[in-house]
Parts: sequence; structure tokens; C-alpha cells
Amino acid sequence: MKKIILITCLIAFFSGTAFAQLDTVRSNKNEFSIGYGHLPPSSIPLSSRIYFTPDMDHLGAFFATYTRRLTKVIGIGATYCFDPRILNYSTNGWGTNNFPEYGQPVCRLNQSSHTLMFHLKINWLNTKYVNLYSKTGIGCMAWSYHLTEYQPDLYEIVMPSNHFDYAYQITPIGIEVGTKQYAGFLQIGYGMEGMIGIGFRYGLKDREKTP
Repeated sequence: MKKIILITCLIAFFSGTAFAQLDTVRSNKNEFSIGYGHLPPSSIPLSSRIYFTPDMDHLGAFFATYTRRLTKVIGIGATYCFDPRILNYSTNGWGTNNFPEYGQPVCRLNQSSHTLMFHLKINWLNTKYVNLYSKTGIGCMAWSYHLTEYQPDLYEIVMPSNHFDYAYQITPIGIEVGTKQYAGFLQIGYGMEGMIGIGFRYGLKDREKTP
């Protein structure tokens, strides 16, 4: 189901790029950006086991990107995301015969993910101080775990055997405010860069052509 939704969103995204406007001011050919994303997919709680409740400490996602401008409108590049979080599992009181105490600690799980994606960025409006863009990316994510068991004699913790998964980012709208070389940005989307992302973009100064 997730793959169907992702493919549908990508088709809609690429169809929308047909309406991209021509730039009035061309961006620098090479762009670097760093940012912070609030509410990546890992921060949205999934249904947990009936007897255990996770308490999550989540900072959000941190990401860095490089984009190479191919034309005035289209750019391609790579994105790296780091997403750390801590989950403290405890009993929630269900099944009192087996779990007589509510809130009994079970384990502490330190998780982090490292993601590498290739992205397409469409600058569909560039002016002197304000740029509007859309972006989509797809790639691979690697998970790492560190488990601390509080009561190994009572509970058996089974960790996932798969440490890899696909990753994606869909950003329908983003805004950059600043100059051709320096700008801050705010974007709204869904994926490894979070639902709301903020950060800083730096454009390398293009070499002047010599006659």
C-alpha cells in the first residue's frame, strides 16, 4: 500500500512540473543546504503490542543536500538524513495476571537511521530574493539499534532482522528567502526530511566565463 501511494505521489509530482515557470533570476549551478525536519515518519507512532507502551524521545531529522542545477528550472542531487530516537518500553496494565504492575519498565531502545536519497528539485519560480520550489527523492535507509534490557528473565526481546528499507521524500512546496548565494528555506512535505523542514542554503558562486 505504501508503494502504491508513493508511486501515485511521484506521478502527480512529475506531472506538475510541466507547469514550471521560467526563472527570472538563475540560481547558482551548485547548491548545498543543511536543515532540520520536524515529524519524520519515525516520529508517528504505529500500533504497539497490547501489553507494552513505548515512550519516545525524538529530536527530529537532520539532513544535508547537494543539488546540481541542470537548467534554470531543474536540478538533481543527493540527500543524507540522520534520524535518532530513544524508546522506553513499559507495561501498560493489560493482562494483570501476567503483568501485575502498571508502567513496569521492560527495555530501552536507542534507534537511529541513516538515509541516502537521490532527489529532483524543481525551481518553478525564481526571483531576486524569493524562490519557490518542489522536490522529490527516493533512496535507501539503514537502521541501527542499541538495546538495554531491564528484566531479561521475564521478557524476551526479539529485534528485527532487516536493517534496511526504502526511503522517500515528497515536498510539494518550499520557499527560499535570501540572495542568489545565501538563503534560508522553509518546506512542507512528507518523508525522511519531515513534514516541516527549515534550514540554510548556500550556492557556490559560478565561475565567470572567460572570452
